[in-house]
Amino acid sequence: MPGRLGPRGPEPERYGYAILGAGCAGLSLCHYLLECGVDAPILILDRKEAFADDRTWCFWDVEETPFSDRAVRRWNSWSVRAEGREVVHTSGRYPYLCLTGADFYEDALDKISARGNVTVRLGEDVRSCKELDDGVLVVTPEGSYLADYAFDGRGLPSDSAALREARRGDGWISQQFFGLRLRAGRPTFDPQTCTLMDFSVDQGRGLRFAYVLPFDEHEALVENVYLARTGAPPEAHRAELSGYLQDRYGLSGGDYEVRGEEWGDIPMTSHRFRRRTGDRTHAIGTLGGETRPSTGYTFLRVQRYCRALAASLTGAGEDPERVHPWRYGPLDRVFLRLLRERPEGCPGIYARMFAGTPPDPLVRFLTERSSPLDEARLIGALPKLPFLRLAAAEAFDRAREIL
Repeated sequence: MPGRLGPRGPEPERYGYAILGAGCAGLSLCHYLLECGVDAPILILDRKEAFADDRTWCFWDVEETPFSDRAVRRWNSWSVRAEGREVVHTSGRYPYLCLTGADFYEDALDKISARGNVTVRLGEDVRSCKELDDGVLVVTPEGSYLADYAFDGRGLPSDSAALREARRGDGWISQQFFGLRLRAGRPTFDPQTCTLMDFSVDQGRGLRFAYVLPFDEHEALVENVYLARTGAPPEAHRAELSGYLQDRYGLSGGDYEVRGEEWGDIPMTSHRFRRRTGDRTHAIGTLGGETRPSTGYTFLRVQRYCRALAASLTGAGEDPERVHPWRYGPLDRVFLRLLRERPEGCPGIYARMFAGTPPDPLVRFLTERSSPLDEARLIGALPKLPFLRLAAAEAFDRAREIL
């Protein structure tokens, strides 16, 4: 961590804003607060000891973000493989971007360090966050801090009460993935096209696909992904990924060098997370429900909400709850139901959806920027009877919950 983000001088008696978690949501919110002109002291706390290149974020370039120019790679073509065919889409308007954790953290910290009112404390695990009449008391083993407002962006660890609540009903699955950043000894990958979903893998353990981001002919990030309740243990992921590399690219273990690994479990749920947890406390990021239920994409939703939240707090914008259009909720719940109840039919349905929808309308739908005409095109590409049945079952369950 740059030393210039350490504490400066005496500890403030009170911070204007305390941000719990120095991940995507926490650092993004801090950037947007500064962009809105906040000059009150800002405190960022995180239990990790250092910033590491621990993940990647991928998203379509449908709008400007402060971090898009740091993308390590852009693809104008992407593919889906299922049922013996490959569907390739190309868009000159909306490239698919990959942003590494290392580049995001470096860029965010550089932007934050340009101002003198931010303190970042690593290695501090927040034990409690209590709202008082005139502020918020944040307690760690190293000390206590008082702030006007607090924002919790610590995510959803497996033992969190919020995750247990989200998984209490039936409306959830996990997107569990294991990935290798590897370099092959011979030209192997097509750097012009990334593979979003390759369902030509064994589906015996559950709905599964491979995800391939080729950075050049030799180097790629290749992931093994499950959309299921249970997923697979790490050793099974490794074996399946090794088999995929052999079957798809003819690469055995001695043909490539592993330069990094990724492991994650993204909650995909119709549960409504509370973004406003008190008069002075907010949940942001995955904890605030910024992961899209039907796809698992999070980065753009985090940017939109944190930007709107910062503007609202400083009196420069409207209610951030209106950032995500409500009409995507029913569509997301139907797709989530499809993944839960009819996983065996999903590969063919995804291939049909990609083949039958032009690339730009499809991207706008996947990024919640679609028009009613875009959505009509997508719905027109889907099999009608199965989705009507799923929509009817979802409507019935929602009505029963209300009653």
